[in-house]
Amino acid sequence: MIELKKISLSYQAPVLSNLQLRVKRGEILGLVGKSGVGKSSLLKICAGLQDPDSGEIYLNGIKQTAVRHLLVPGFSKIAIVNQDFKLDPFHTVEENIREAILHWPYEKRDRRVKKLLQLMNLSDCSQTKAHLISGGQQQRVAIARAIADQPQYLLLDEPFGHLDARIRQKLSKQLMDLRDQEDTGIILVSHEGQDVLGLCDHICILQNGKLSKKYTPEQIYYHDKAPEKARLFGPLNSIKIADHFIHFRPDEYQLSNKGLAVEFEKALFVGGLYHNFVRTKQNEQILLYAFEKLTSIQFIEIKKK
Repeated sequence: MIELKKISLSYQAPVLSNLQLRVKRGEILGLVGKSGVGKSSLLKICAGLQDPDSGEIYLNGIKQTAVRHLLVPGFSKIAIVNQDFKLDPFHTVEENIREAILHWPYEKRDRRVKKLLQLMNLSDCSQTKAHLISGGQQQRVAIARAIADQPQYLLLDEPFGHLDARIRQKLSKQLMDLRDQEDTGIILVSHEGQDVLGLCDHICILQNGKLSKKYTPEQIYYHDKAPEKARLFGPLNSIKIADHFIHFRPDEYQLSNKGLAVEFEKALFVGGLYHNFVRTKQNEQILLYAFEKLTSIQFIEIKKK
């Protein structure tokens, strides 16, 4: 288990304040927050690449040595993949992975490299030089290289930042396969909450130097008591009724013969669903998900989940 106790960090101003966090092996945790809130700094602290101003890091119950006292920065059982990947561009995909475990016995090393090529779907480009493959492939090579020596935890800094939707989905599947096959704990950070909803077992929000408690994806998506946080994870409707604001997701409604009067505006087909845009009598625009165009809609009732 990775355990952070009372972690604080400041630059010109406080960045992290008295953070507490526990992550078990086999758990996928998403850390979500806007750009500049300290997500990358928190990952570096977890990986043993940066000392906090105060606080302690434990791994499997053992307090870790401060980075300033390490001959080589980094905790041996924790691997990190940054946004720049740090591959050798003129070595092949296979060579980049093999270089991480040159100290392994020859036959064991070859078996490990072959397994990682298959796990990360890189077998077809194994003999291609790293600078000639796509950005998505480079990222998978970087992950394979990071986990080659079988760390207990993998830390990923904005892993979906430059990937299209199809590649994001494929990478998510490969990360879940990694967790299932090797019992690897995974911590990833993202400024887009929707990127982590379908992947993570738990999600925390980093905001104003504070780390929220852990939520399941369902809890965080339908947790609307803090609208600013809720909008990190997808569209949120906000309407005012009797001097009170009500917030609800586009699927938290049902058609009705009474209730909130709305008027259809337009519908966009997004593949399997329509995004229906309607307006209230107070001229508030609402987004509703449905399997059809709601052209005849007159009333809805809000049904919280």
